[in-house]
Amino acid sequence: QFSLLPHAAFLTLIFFFSFKQASIPHTPQRPEAHSRKSSRDVLQKHRFVDPFQRQLDVFQTPPQDKGLPTHATSIRQIEDEVHDELKAFRSCVEEIKETYLRLEELTKMLKSGEIPENTYGVIINELGDQLCMSVEKIFELREMLELARAKAKLERAKQKIGIKSFETPERLRMLRMLGKDTHRHRLELYSPLHRWEEIISKIDAALSSLTMEEEASIIEQYLSLSEERLSPKAGSRDIERGKTSCQQRLNSISERWASIRRDRIEQVMNIELRASQIKKEIDEVEVRFTVGELDQGEYEYRVSALQGFLKNIEKEISGIRNYIDEMDMRIFRCAELLREKRERTERSK
Repeated sequence: QFSLLPHAAFLTLIFFFSFKQASIPHTPQRPEAHSRKSSRDVLQKHRFVDPFQRQLDVFQTPPQDKGLPTHATSIRQIEDEVHDELKAFRSCVEEIKETYLRLEELTKMLKSGEIPENTYGVIINELGDQLCMSVEKIFELREMLELARAKAKLERAKQKIGIKSFETPERLRMLRMLGKDTHRHRLELYSPLHRWEEIISKIDAALSSLTMEEEASIIEQYLSLSEERLSPKAGSRDIERGKTSCQQRLNSISERWASIRRDRIEQVMNIELRASQIKKEIDEVEVRFTVGELDQGEYEYRVSALQGFLKNIEKEISGIRNYIDEMDMRIFRCAELLREKRERTERSK
């Protein structure tokens, strides 16, 4: 019984030392090659990178979200819309011009007695309806085209900003270093911008296809004819929309005409100075002939030439003055018709 005690004590000591050894943290030895590989990885991760090489790497693989937007879908959509609107607008312009010429010819036929008044009344009603509908349609199309032009100008401005931020000297230098075709790059870069500019140019050309004089005359004719055609619907949406459109166009015409009128008046004043100078030259020739400096033939030749110049100048002055008076009268009649429409509408309420 007591002979087992030494063996138990010995086993207890072995267990105790085994437990202590297990509790000590064990750090495994890494192979030398693995240690060197890990060191190289760390150095590779934190190594110094040449700034030029970094820029080249970035340029070769540019982030997709930093590229210049082309807005291809937006351009195509607006191009299609503008194409249809321009086609309809040009068609309306031709219809209006043709109807306006027919109305003028019809008036001449009535004044010359070629047609009686009852025939004139029937035809004028038909032509008046055509003109009014075409003018109302062209007002609507003009608003649509002006809106499209505004959108195109905004997109053009956005595109210019994008190009400025994208086409930097550094990027172009990198393209040349990589052997890229910089000309092709610029064509692709500026293609959307040129398309926007083409849209704007087409709209401007269409909107200016009616001269200021033609538009003022058409507005006057429209207001005169629509008074009878739409009078049973006084206060209706058609009258208000037509009146508002006419007022807007008349305001625009008046602003343009104010500037042109000042230039034409200044032009007349300058031409009158030339005319005055020629008159003085004629007087001088007559004096020289009187005192015997010029013979009869020379006198007649010089006076005839100067009087021809003076006649042409006076004709030019008369033409400009007549043009100013006619345009003033057109705008005045349009303003009066609009004023009468407003007063009649207010009385009907």
